[in-house]
Amino acid sequence: MARRKKTFYAAFLVFYITLSIQSRSCMGSVYGASFLEIGVGARAIGMGSAFCSIADDGTAFFWNPAGIGFIEKSTLSGMYGPQFGSFKNPMGSYHFIGITHPLPGNGVLGINWIRLSVDDIPIYSALDGDSYWERLHDISLRPSGEAEGYINDVEDAFFFTFALMNSFKLDLGWEYHEMEVKMPIGVNLKWIRQSLGEGEATGIGIDVGAVIVFPVSEFFEKDYLGTFRFGLNIQDITGTKIGWNTKHQDPVPTNFKWGISYSQPISDKTTYILVSYDRDSRWHGKDRFGLEFVAYGVLGLRAGSDNGNLTGGVGIRFWKIDLNYGFISHELNFLHRISCSINF
Repeated sequence: MARRKKTFYAAFLVFYITLSIQSRSCMGSVYGASFLEIGVGARAIGMGSAFCSIADDGTAFFWNPAGIGFIEKSTLSGMYGPQFGSFKNPMGSYHFIGITHPLPGNGVLGINWIRLSVDDIPIYSALDGDSYWERLHDISLRPSGEAEGYINDVEDAFFFTFALMNSFKLDLGWEYHEMEVKMPIGVNLKWIRQSLGEGEATGIGIDVGAVIVFPVSEFFEKDYLGTFRFGLNIQDITGTKIGWNTKHQDPVPTNFKWGISYSQPISDKTTYILVSYDRDSRWHGKDRFGLEFVAYGVLGLRAGSDNGNLTGGVGIRFWKIDLNYGFISHELNFLHRISCSINF
């Protein structure tokens, strides 16, 4: 049973990986660079990937490039996630590693690398005969079931991110006092590289994002109120194209990702509840919801819905380290993510 289950997972991964290649010749190239739809960071994954307006840690480059503008110390971040199967023997591996570093002034620079890899994908020859009926009655036409060879799939994306933090005083009129508003803006330059067997492809994309932070407590002059955020990330703003050595191209359409969130303190600023919502326009649209409870700035509990798929997770902060675990439900199995950030 275990062997049959593993074979089924492998078959599903082969279908998932080759979907975009099949579409180039049959359907006009859809779902190009689809590995970048998976998401990075166990915290964000645990919150249903509703992270566009929050984006304030080492994974911000992915959800909203403007978010790295909130980072005040050099941060090294990474994640590992098995794509189906166990941690020890996954069907595929999905991970990222990167560093974010504040610059003199209000600028922040980030460099990150994402990779999805699947090894030993079996290759089979075309079936003999013209129909199932022929193979049923002629045993010589039936396949042996033995693979004729194996290929590997490797999909990489390198993100070069720059963000600039902006803040200003908003004058609300004579009945109110001034309110400080933060509005970082950011941009991604990403280089995408894919290889599947003898097929190779590259492409360059650009993302532009912004976040606006409104301190609701200052607006109403009530200390017990929290903070509202709005985020916008326009991904592949120029229309990214993934060009293959087979002369085919995978166009990646522009995605308008926007989100809102509200953080409500409970006892002090280190204990709070955070709720969030995201909406994507690409691939028929996706709705995401997230919830996070943080106790004393040390322990975080998370739950959410990623376009109908249940998510959850937990995080702990100690010394200069943030360690997080997240999961997302799937038709085949739960997907697990472990990520870590070190703040220097």
